Amino acid sequence: MIELKEKANNYAEENVISVLKEAFAKVYADGYRDGYKDCQNEIPADLRNNQTEFVDLGLPSGTMWAADYENMEDGEGKKQVLYLPHGKASQLNIPTKEQWEELISNCRWEGSWSSSAITFYGVYCIGPNGNSIFFRSKGLMKESQISDSPNYGGGKVYFWIHDNEEGLEKKAIKVSGKKYREDVEEIISVFSGYKLPIRLVKAK
Repeated sequence: MIELKEKANNYAEENVISVLKEAFAKVYADGYRDGYKDCQNEIPADLRNNQTEFVDLGLPSGTMWAADYENMEDGEGKKQVLYLPHGKASQLNIPTKEQWEELISNCRWEGSWSSSAITFYGVYCIGPNGNSIFFRSKGLMKESQISDSPNYGGGKVYFWIHDNEEGLEKKAIKVSGKKYREDVEEIISVFSGYKLPIRLVKAK
């Protein structure tokens, strides 16, 4: 019996280290995967994969604008426009007020309308070098409802710009259609908890 106990102790000493290593390795791996999943949920888009297409419009500063809004996949794997509150959007490379003003003053703007001139679908921005981008009218999201999109007859363009000032109101871009097929571009203040589409910029 004593010999059996000694053999058992020797076996335990030889194998306990490998067992503990496997257990700790599993705990580490599970923790890493959970942390990565949380990070994905924080910014639920393909921004981590550098899949955003940027367009050189020939601006003096060399700033390049994203060809479209950022997208995310829904539960069925289909892409849809990503809406974020200002707090999360400000962690990304969204435009500054100065970059927006440069775009306004150096580009030609042409609205896209329905044949009845009632519905405003968005606006084309044509740069000095002839390249262009399109700002689709996707509205904004209050709670889980989207308002000011073409589906409701009007149609407005919204997206966040950087705003480091204190307060619940943050700066955003709004492009709306007026009578006679005119489009009006302006900087407005929007409640920071509302969710707006995201447009990114980067240096050339």
